[in-house]
Amino acid sequence: MAPILLVWMCIEVFYRFVPNNYTQKASEVKKNYDSEVLVLGNSHAFYGINPDDFSMKTYNFSNISQSLYFDELLLKKHLENFPNLKYVVLTVDYFSLSQIDNSSEDIYRKYYYEQYMDLNVPLISKFDPKSYSLSLTRNLEMNVDLIKSWIDEKTLIEGNKKGWARKTGVSSKYNNYETAVDVVAKNEDGLLDFNVNLNRLERISAMCLKRKVKVVMVTMPVTSYYASLVNKLKLEKLYLSCQRIAFNNDSLMYLNLFEDKKFDNNDFYDTDHLNEKGAEKCSKILNQFIAEDSKEL
Repeated sequence: MAPILLVWMCIEVFYRFVPNNYTQKASEVKKNYDSEVLVLGNSHAFYGINPDDFSMKTYNFSNISQSLYFDELLLKKHLENFPNLKYVVLTVDYFSLSQIDNSSEDIYRKYYYEQYMDLNVPLISKFDPKSYSLSLTRNLEMNVDLIKSWIDEKTLIEGNKKGWARKTGVSSKYNNYETAVDVVAKNEDGLLDFNVNLNRLERISAMCLKRKVKVVMVTMPVTSYYASLVNKLKLEKLYLSCQRIAFNNDSLMYLNLFEDKKFDNNDFYDTDHLNEKGAEKCSKILNQFIAEDSKEL
């Protein structure tokens, strides 16, 4: 029993004291409350939207597998602290609107938002032991892999002080059709009911409207491998849903880059995440989109 307790204690200390993407975001966002543009969303934004390519001061508050559920919670907590905020950039990707709350991606991450980012997460019961011991949020193999990664990389933090994480080059291992088959299969939930997340977008829009902040929904670009494998009916429903909600809400705009011809497969590190070159291209397109809108104000 003693060895088991010792292992548990060591892993718990690791979780509590080793900085990571969540602790960094929680700290750095407070230093960027004077930003005019705030980026929210998943890993497509985390790796694909670089604040340095924006004319206005921008902070990237996205994170890996961050769903609209957590985008809304983060905005509720921090929106009032941004006195100069003019735009919120929000990724709405192929899987975003059908993603259920407490999905497999949230099984352990929800505890990180609660513990590291001081969010009140309704998905978590006050009787849930994982809420008090982060070492219980993953199995032993995943915990060991995380610690190995920290030892190898000397850090768990990917993003810079402005919240952007850099992917360099094109990975021959991950930027190919075979990998895209696996990634799309993982992202495909088979659901076409968007109501929960469309209502969430409405609430996000209402929050921002009160502050006279505009929301730019963006469907991020992907490789031709990825685009060729998605459910076309679902993709079309995504486009139409975003266009309709933007049309009906003065504070919402929609930019669709999913199959934009300005991007080719060399702009991606893997099948659906932009590399440094692609991120620069995407960020400049977004900056121009915002700049053109701001001229009309």
